Amino acid sequence: MRVLLLEDERTAANHLEALLRELEPSLTIVAVIDSVEEGLARWSQLPTPDLILSDIQLADGLSFSLLEQVAVHCPIIFTTAYDEYAIRAFRHNSIDYLLKPIEREALEASLQKYRSLARPASDELVRQMQNMLSIHAFMPPTYRTSFLIQFRDKLLPIKVADIAYFSIEGGVVSATIYDMVTHHRLSDHRQPDRAISYPIEQKLEDLDSQLDPRQFFRANRQFIVARNSISEAELYFNGRLQLKLKPAPSQQVLISKDRANLFKKWMEEF
Repeated sequence: MRVLLLEDERTAANHLEALLRELEPSLTIVAVIDSVEEGLARWSQLPTPDLILSDIQLADGLSFSLLEQVAVHCPIIFTTAYDEYAIRAFRHNSIDYLLKPIEREALEASLQKYRSLARPASDELVRQMQNMLSIHAFMPPTYRTSFLIQFRDKLLPIKVADIAYFSIEGGVVSATIYDMVTHHRLSDHRQPDRAISYPIEQKLEDLDSQLDPRQFFRANRQFIVARNSISEAELYFNGRLQLKLKPAPSQQVLISKDRANLFKKWMEEF
């Protein structure tokens, strides 16, 4: 059995690999991919796997972003610390969905499901998954609409709709909003150039799962940008894109060549 791991945490990858080798001593780990960007760059050169075990949150975004851009012809077992992606996961060849920390018994049961795919009983498994999707299809996903941010000696309620982008610099994650006071004082109602940034005690990877993907895009490892903050995208060196945001951030916001098409599709579809 050839297994591909999509996992950005080295400790988690080592733990998963150890469990797999214990349960299936003859398997081969074809690669460990830790980001969407790396997956897009290496996918065509990788040996074809028989099974993929994929964390949902990779170093630079959700694994769904990778799986939607490459050809996948094998079952997938998703692994994650969160449970809100279950229905979406089953739309990507998923045969199971394991919550971290992964236990030996749970992984063994998932591998048994994988083995059953080669037998006629797999039709029943597919039927069960289709039933699950039809039952839950009406349930819309829920996303954050506000944050309660501690700033100095105050607690500030911030609406997600007022946030232009989330960024990380020097290890500190911040939410940047328009200076609404300045905005209201402008007589000609122009968008203000000035911005206010508040530190927020969450990782960008966690924020990525809480925000509506129709309104926010993970541009790179440093930025999650709101659709309304994007004034234009310029062609940059080596097939990359440079985003112009309002208000302007203190550093460039670049989208890699591998993610440029995904960004264009996002801008067109929503």
